[in-house]
Amino acid sequence: MGLKVGLSGAGFIAPVHIEGWRRAGADVVAIADPDLARAHFTADHYQIGKIYSDAGAMIDAGGIDVLDVAAPRQVHIEQSLAGLAAGLPVICQKPLAPSLAEAEAFAQKLGPDDRFMVHENWRFRQPYRQIRQWIDQGLVGDIRHVSMAMRSTAMLPDETGLRPAAGRQPFMLKEPRLVLAEVLIHNIDTLRFLVGDLSLIAARAARVDPEITGETSATLYAETADATPVMISGDMTAHGTPNGASDWLELLGSKGRVTLENTVLRLHGPQPHEIHFGTGNLLAEAAAATIAHFVEQLESGGAFETGLEDNLKTLRLVEQAYDLSAPIPEAARP
Repeated sequence: MGLKVGLSGAGFIAPVHIEGWRRAGADVVAIADPDLARAHFTADHYQIGKIYSDAGAMIDAGGIDVLDVAAPRQVHIEQSLAGLAAGLPVICQKPLAPSLAEAEAFAQKLGPDDRFMVHENWRFRQPYRQIRQWIDQGLVGDIRHVSMAMRSTAMLPDETGLRPAAGRQPFMLKEPRLVLAEVLIHNIDTLRFLVGDLSLIAARAARVDPEITGETSATLYAETADATPVMISGDMTAHGTPNGASDWLELLGSKGRVTLENTVLRLHGPQPHEIHFGTGNLLAEAAAATIAHFVEQLESGGAFETGLEDNLKTLRLVEQAYDLSAPIPEAARP
């Protein structure tokens, strides 16, 4: 029998995690959520035997080999520390914490033997793994320019007034850190995976709807270690786009050009190639690949690709983006 997993959180992302664990040969045997009706619904559907209203109680009850934290970001640190203190390997949904300061304080509390990974699944999506392979094979050459855009109608009201993302995850309406911390964090991390560490030069974010607390659009200008320009933008109120996050990418190199148009990936140049990824669920596939990586590294004792130190680099860029996009106080204006 494979690993026995305790899952904290029975919300929108829980079914994706449960299926991912099953594909990795593990079994979610317990689930915790303060909303017991939601916990029972998910447990009944997936035949999970143990239900708790509190993650701490689930951990204390024992009988699990791994803790998967898929609860709201406000409890990520608390629950991860509880799991690690019980000697459990922990995988925690992104963002690791509401702020960089909390994440860095968490890092100071981890010991050398603690096994911890952030569930940052975007970089595990099939198109991005393929792009990385093309880069490693030398088919792109020296990278000269990168542009990545996320477009979605996720926070646009439909004809009934419902905003798709808020229907799936109601917290989004009142979350003060929205598109950067919840969505573009994926894109930032993915670009770090593809082209290396980034330095953020400028950032702007906008709050355009009084019914939404957080920012719904943002634009970032960054550079790689060799000063290659990198543009990142995102908008959750873009008419005519899917209601889930959709990515458009252009990567210009000395030997080839890579484009990704949502689910269509192309390599342009001397060795052209085209791949369509529209037949499957990219989110489910990426989550399964993320969990499979976690399980493989647990078994081998190897380093996690999205371990704490790596994820902190992404969180620092997100925090810098908020700092750079903050309004200039009237007193400081020329």
